[in-house]
Amino acid sequence: MKLINNFVCGVQVASIAEALAWIEQSGIDRAKALSVLLDGAPGSPLVKTITARMTTADFTPNFMLKLMAKDLRYAVKEGGARGVTPTTAVAALEVFQKAVAAGLGEKDMSAVIELLRAKG
Repeated sequence: MKLINNFVCGVQVASIAEALAWIEQSGIDRAKALSVLLDGAPGSPLVKTITARMTTADFTPNFMLKLMAKDLRYAVKEGGARGVTPTTAVAALEVFQKAVAAGLGEKDMSAVIELLRAKG
């Protein structure tokens, strides 16, 4: 159950990081856009907490990025062993692995945004 929980969290973190990078790089008013996301359906407690860390660049480890990458790897393996292909976990794992390779592994998992900001 821990792997399932963390895989769902990892997918949410990767998704909001991509959304925030897209918002920042498009010129959309960030405050208004985040209001739509955080006060609407996507606004889970995790998304709200992670978004706050991303927008303030507070990457003090709460859950290290490298640990999320590890859990996503295990989730992909275990899901596959049970006949489920967790494709969203595969996509999130790719983002997290690139962030680890970029030297962000010891930071909070919200630091994954830095990898995406660097591409812009």
